[in-house]
Amino acid sequence: MKLIVIRFTSPFKIAERENYIDAITLYRAFIKALSLLGESFDEIKNGEVKFSSMFPIVNNKLYLKIPFKTIQCDSRDMEKELKKIEYIDVGILEEVEPPYRLECRGNEKYAKGINGKEIKLESNYLSSYGDTIVEYKNRMDRLVNSADIYATPSFMPKHEMGFLSTNWNDKLDKALRLLEKLGIGKDRNLGYGRFTVKEIKDYNLSFPEKRQYKYVTGRAYTEHEFLAERLDKVQILGGDISPILFNTLILLPIGSLAKNVKRLLLEKENNIVIIDPILL
Repeated sequence: MKLIVIRFTSPFKIAERENYIDAITLYRAFIKALSLLGESFDEIKNGEVKFSSMFPIVNNKLYLKIPFKTIQCDSRDMEKELKKIEYIDVGILEEVEPPYRLECRGNEKYAKGINGKEIKLESNYLSSYGDTIVEYKNRMDRLVNSADIYATPSFMPKHEMGFLSTNWNDKLDKALRLLEKLGIGKDRNLGYGRFTVKEIKDYNLSFPEKRQYKYVTGRAYTEHEFLAERLDKVQILGGDISPILFNTLILLPIGSLAKNVKRLLLEKENNIVIIDPILL
């Protein structure tokens, strides 16, 4: 498995106030880039190549969206702090099996797993990793001579970002270099979603025991047992540019725990959407 590390040089736009890039978006972007290069994307289409969503990287450490959790705390202030935790050092996921119970003991915070292990939460978590930028613009209506004011949100990470990939190859590297110039997400022609590639390296995660649930690194579809705080109701757009709308899907959000997930490949008018994130 490879970890691809990038740094955004401009904010990205995905959906309304969405502050991360899901695996679905990465699949779309790479399929589009490979098509522009005249390369096939059969390895992606048949499931040989898989992607995770993008996650923050701080001090060379990968931080994942915190998995399903409950909170046990007698202090209202500490409870609020525990609820704000969004991302955790991947080392916590390796050492402590989720789902987690977040506890407070005085001024100290702990994550306790179902395997009985626990770890102290100090500098190994993030409450946020960037800023939402809201721009207000005018849309002129010439017929009635008036302006319609609307907001366009985008997100700018303050750290490097990274995503995981299986079976990385030269074709994918070429596609990544093209995306570096084009950008990723919506409104790329306006300069959004530009980034520079910092590093591509081998990355191994080691889990000491067979676990009850698998960690979902992106939105996923499942027909099996799962743990999630909510479900995402998503209208999936086909392609990386063309607004071809598929039916609304009910998907597990990033950070859910599932026994297994079902790979979905949706095709409509030459647009392809793949829902199949890497499971950890």
